[in-house]
Amino acid sequence: MSADSVRPGAEVDAYCTSCKADRRHRIIAVVGTTPKKVECLSCKGHHLFRQTEAQKAAKAAHKRASKSEVGTTPRLGRSAPSAPKRRTEEDLVALWEKAIAGRAFDSFKPYRITIPLVKGDLIRHTKFGEGVVAEVVDANKCEILFKDGVKMLAHSIQA
Repeated sequence: MSADSVRPGAEVDAYCTSCKADRRHRIIAVVGTTPKKVECLSCKGHHLFRQTEAQKAAKAAHKRASKSEVGTTPRLGRSAPSAPKRRTEEDLVALWEKAIAGRAFDSFKPYRITIPLVKGDLIRHTKFGEGVVAEVVDANKCEILFKDGVKMLAHSIQA
């Protein structure tokens, strides 16, 4: 989430202490560039902002990747024909960690089907978590590398 979009009235994913689950919240108060107090859109409860499990995992992975190898973003995309078709889970996690290395944690923008995406964009999906756009397949489809694998998602769809 960029610093511009962290303002009272904006929406953010957070852990709800009443629902005991990750839910969408409306920001009530902000300190610096971090939400301080939020209101759950499901149960209408007010509480301090708590990161979702996916946000915590992404932050930890970002920290590990930044410590191990800070460099350029690896080339994402389709593998060579001679390479095996399926990558192991560890390879995908390592590739995902390298893709976010050196990038600010709050530079992930919320995924919406209506926004156009380009290769290298960092997105936050409500179901899949944080991801990196690996390849734009056509005007309305793109492959996004998430921690648990590559997903084909739609983008730039105008209602």
